[in-house]
Amino acid sequence: MAALSIAESSTMRQLLLFLFAVTLAAKVGAGGTPITPKAPDPAAIMVAVKEVGIVNGIALACGHRDAVARAKALMIMRVPKTREYGEIFEQAANDSFLAQSVKKGDRGACPGRATLAVQIETAARSLPAAPSHKSITETAAPDIGVNPRYLLQGTNGRAFMDSDFRGRFQLISFGYTFCPDICPTTLIEMAEVLKLLGDDAARLQPIFVSVDPERDTLDVLREYTAFFDKRILGATASPELIRRAADNFKVRYEKVMEPGAAPLQYSVDHSAGMYLLGPGGEFIMKFAYATPVADVVARLREIFAAKPAAPAGPGGPTR
Repeated sequence: MAALSIAESSTMRQLLLFLFAVTLAAKVGAGGTPITPKAPDPAAIMVAVKEVGIVNGIALACGHRDAVARAKALMIMRVPKTREYGEIFEQAANDSFLAQSVKKGDRGACPGRATLAVQIETAARSLPAAPSHKSITETAAPDIGVNPRYLLQGTNGRAFMDSDFRGRFQLISFGYTFCPDICPTTLIEMAEVLKLLGDDAARLQPIFVSVDPERDTLDVLREYTAFFDKRILGATASPELIRRAADNFKVRYEKVMEPGAAPLQYSVDHSAGMYLLGPGGEFIMKFAYATPVADVVARLREIFAAKPAAPAGPGGPTR
């Protein structure tokens, strides 16, 4: 198998979106009913190990240590400990490293950290499950008492608030770019929603709010969200403003560190799902995590029909 192209072309994006969509369809049945997972397929594991090895080789050649660490962690946590799998991983990583090293003279040949993070998780989709973090389980109805107000900073560096999108709907999720599963899945769903809405997508502003400002810089967020769809606006702020926004939306999150881990080596357990605000900034509903995309789109079309398009406000920040 030849080394994967790491160019962020639309073809690659669509391929990754398709692969994630297939994975989601396999995990969730009609009406969002979970399907009992099948036993791991050795052939699928071999393919996944090879693909993770390929991305690992690219990360090694490009000096992305966090991506290398994640690839090794996946091998340790989720791959059966056999010599065969180890050799497949090492051979794929070596071949990919050599191929990528030839391109190192071109500074544009190396993908960004956020892109590699998504590619690694995509490659690992067929590995046996062993999540490194979890979604916080809600103990009360999350749509009761939501105050849809926030003040954040867009990836263009400008501050914006909920009222900047008057006249448009907003679809908001909270997470972080190091998230290994929940956030990529949610952003894949967001991108698919935009695609299926067609022209109606112009009435909706999708926003991804990072609850990890310590690591998620504006540049990282811009690259990460653009990988899924350039219409998704990445947002962050000071820890205090993020906490205030999260509290308003009844989003819970907490940093989780393993004993002896380096200061920036941590995960964040957080609430999952997507919040829908109306054109007047009012809270309408929350879509639960892993709600089928078709159901989200159908509900949005119903809501759009009940609220005819009105003159838009300033429009909010751009990327």
